[in-house]
Amino acid sequence: MYQNRWNGSLFTLVIVMFLSVTAWGAREKPVKYSTAGSRSGLLLDMAVYYGQSEASANPAAGNEWRNVTSVYDFKLGYVTESHVYLGAEYSTRSDSETLTSTTGGTAGVGLGYLWGSGYHLRSFYRINETWGAFSNGTGFQADLGYMVNMAASFYLGVLVSHRQVTFTENNTILNFKSMAKKDTQPMITFGFLFN
Repeated sequence: MYQNRWNGSLFTLVIVMFLSVTAWGAREKPVKYSTAGSRSGLLLDMAVYYGQSEASANPAAGNEWRNVTSVYDFKLGYVTESHVYLGAEYSTRSDSETLTSTTGGTAGVGLGYLWGSGYHLRSFYRINETWGAFSNGTGFQADLGYMVNMAASFYLGVLVSHRQVTFTENNTILNFKSMAKKDTQPMITFGFLFN
């Protein structure tokens, strides 16, 4: 009989960080996206997700399974004085199982809004995404998060990212039409705001 063990240490860390950052942010200043009467800001940030799942059986020989997923989002955007975000993203993903590994990536353009309280909502249109043998993927990504200034222009935060992509090409599958892929992940985010 399988005993499924999920390593939730990263998820627990993200939840603890979110609560800590939110509580700390209530005492400290949230991210200042622009200063009244001054120019707008350039926002450079990165979001990271790492997840691991394991399963084992008795006897264990040949009956073990492991999956490791990592996602990295690199974003560069411009924040107007009215807190509107216009930007671009490059995203990579890696899925490693016991005997196989699948990688992928995409670029996207984004629009969002960043509240002065530290909360932000950004969405991206993902273009020409690949994932293993799947290609020509298009779809969207929505990020909801919270961040605070740690020092000067540096900030740290957490977010929940939902992405939904439809792939229309796979040369290894006969008569392939399309495949829809959906993911929702907690992520740690950090970056710099120049204004």
